[in-house]
Amino acid sequence: MTPDTAISSGAAQTETAPSSVALYRHGLIMHLANPKAVLAWIALVTLGLGAKASWHDVATILVGCAILSVTIFGGYALVFSTAPMIRLYRRARRGIEGVLAVFFGFAGLRLLLSRV
Repeated sequence: MTPDTAISSGAAQTETAPSSVALYRHGLIMHLANPKAVLAWIALVTLGLGAKASWHDVATILVGCAILSVTIFGGYALVFSTAPMIRLYRRARRGIEGVLAVFFGFAGLRLLLSRV
């Protein structure tokens, strides 16, 4: 064993957890880059606003959407960061992903086989 291999094999590699800012940035980029989410919000806003919408209407819709977003995603963060929910999700993860894989696979096949 050479000194180099002794050092590299003996050194414990510690993995540092990402910072809160890095996790937030990652989640924000992932959410904003999701076209489904962006299109859903655009659809909601266009349904809520008419052709003669005032700036009050626009402000109300935007503030309402912001409150909903913070409440929903903050709730998700609180619920899914608890130890019991983490354990539950770890146990159920394979089943959840399996069900979703079957569902989306079926939906994709239906799209492929549908006549336009």
